[in-house]
Amino acid sequence: MTENREICIITRYREYAENISASVMLSDKNIPVFAVGKNFDEKYYSKKGFRLYITADDDTISFPDNSEGQILKYGFSTMDCISSLKGENIKGKTVYIAAEKADGIDFGLLSSLFNAPAVHYDPCASRENERFEHKDPNGLYLCAPESYESAKAAGINFKPLCFCRETISFLLNSASEILRVKKDEEEKNKENLIRMEQYKVVFNFTNDAILATDENGIIIAANDMVYKFLKWDKRDRLEGKRIDSVVKGTKMIKAMDKEGGDIGDVFELPYCTVLTHRIPIEINGKKKGVVSTFQDLATLQEHEKNARVSFYRNKKGFSAKYSFADIKGGSKKIEEAKNIAKSYAPSSAAVLILGETGTGKELFAQSIHNASGRHDGPFVAVNCAAIPKSLLEAEFFGYEEGSFTGASKGGKMGVFEMAHKGTIFLDEIGEMPLDMQAQLLRAIQEKEIRRIGSGKVIPVDVRVISATNRNLRGEVKKGSFREDLFYRLNVLELIIPPLRERKEDIFEIAVSYLRTFNYKSYKNNQALWHEIIDELEKYELRGNVRELQNLLERLSVMLDNKYINTNALFAEISKGIDFQTPYDGQKRRRPSHLYDDSEPFGREEADLWEKNKILQALKNNGFSRTKAAADLGISRSTLWSKMKYHKIEI
Repeated sequence: MTENREICIITRYREYAENISASVMLSDKNIPVFAVGKNFDEKYYSKKGFRLYITADDDTISFPDNSEGQILKYGFSTMDCISSLKGENIKGKTVYIAAEKADGIDFGLLSSLFNAPAVHYDPCASRENERFEHKDPNGLYLCAPESYESAKAAGINFKPLCFCRETISFLLNSASEILRVKKDEEEKNKENLIRMEQYKVVFNFTNDAILATDENGIIIAANDMVYKFLKWDKRDRLEGKRIDSVVKGTKMIKAMDKEGGDIGDVFELPYCTVLTHRIPIEINGKKKGVVSTFQDLATLQEHEKNARVSFYRNKKGFSAKYSFADIKGGSKKIEEAKNIAKSYAPSSAAVLILGETGTGKELFAQSIHNASGRHDGPFVAVNCAAIPKSLLEAEFFGYEEGSFTGASKGGKMGVFEMAHKGTIFLDEIGEMPLDMQAQLLRAIQEKEIRRIGSGKVIPVDVRVISATNRNLRGEVKKGSFREDLFYRLNVLELIIPPLRERKEDIFEIAVSYLRTFNYKSYKNNQALWHEIIDELEKYELRGNVRELQNLLERLSVMLDNKYINTNALFAEISKGIDFQTPYDGQKRRRPSHLYDDSEPFGREEADLWEKNKILQALKNNGFSRTKAAADLGISRSTLWSKMKYHKIEI
């Protein structure tokens, strides 16, 4: 049996409900039938889950005005009449169809089928006092619900007019379709409500103020940001007011006359300057108003800055990873250089860093940036010597699409734009060609650049830190470097001392690098490494920190090879004697405590060498572990572990 728990048949009269139930039982449907009385209590049935009510009682049942349920009123058909009179003896009688509406009944067909007159009797006239005034002793009355009770009271010959099986199937299918359509509409309405709420949230919580007028300049919509920009009390609604009475000097109405509206106009409001776009509202080819969006110009510029910073800060080459804590060494000269650099950090003035190759000029530049107020901005490093002369202008200032053969699609941003609100580091500035120096000077002085192929000037807020290993003052005298650019770059001067002037820092720099590069090798051969570093301190490292790191890396690789002997390690150091002079002025010989060249330096030899060094240190310090550890340059706990490993007992 087909069942829909949301549909039921209702009638006013109990006896009539019983007759309808009997008809329903003959169908393959399972529809409950209820006698509900004159006043229908819909809430009661709604709680039971019913949403659609089928009735033929027409107006005899009073439905609430605020009814949420669907009412399906259905008049009787010819087939209902035939089914209701089945088995009745009609011969010689007149059949009266007592129903208010009989549009669906073919009385001619009934008369022909029954071989008796079939006529319509409208009980509507006797509805008020509910009396059945028409009485034909020789008639058979087929009564619809509205005439059922009065016919019963009149004592006439009558039968209830009920739905037949086919009608019940049709009504249930119709009711199910009505519910389906209603559910679809409810879902659509629900989606529309959700969408409207979403639009409302977007409309009111965007950073843009949105204001719309009709063709007469009457405000039809304004979001919350409009009230904020205009300092307007939200209780005094803007809708319905003329735009020119609210915003003095407005150009919104005039925007309807412009093709495409008015885009990117800067407009003065009483409390701020805004960037506004005014777009005509066009419906069926006719201008019906204008919508305007505007943003606070100062806020927009701040957002633009943050967007640039966010985009470039994590890209390779656009962030500074080093700080002053990464600059190793405690010598007086390096501390002095760090203190000067720290004092420069808060300023936005240009800094010129002077120093030999490998002294760590970029390390200082990054540290200054990270200690400055621009640390959240990009740090863009450019090696002026590495860029071909023909590409310098494009790299520095960018270009527009199609500005020259090979230009990237969409153009390209130059390094000055990339460094906006941050720092640009111009390394090897002394290598820059003279013609490019003039353009660089203008960009620094005017704080603006122009891309190749563009007439648009782009303002940039950039701090310039430059570096060179050249004598720029000498280059200025020779005419190979512009004097005006030199003084523009050399507002603050920082000189980085070479490694030979701070030999006491070599140990800290070397150990720090070894721990980072190859900690395992350093840990396992700590005493040997200290011996190697002691040897390195004797020589003039002209490549400074970079040369020291390269040499340590090379020695570390050699030390991992068990077939490399100790002589080979120290010979690698002494290679530089041919072009670098030790500070004592003498070529150094291989230390006497090491083994001769023929002796391989593998794991066993390294252990023996380390054990001997520990024993010697203990003897020299009266077998004091603390003093011996200090002499070896290791911690007391490390010494204890190594003694345990080498089975040294005291």
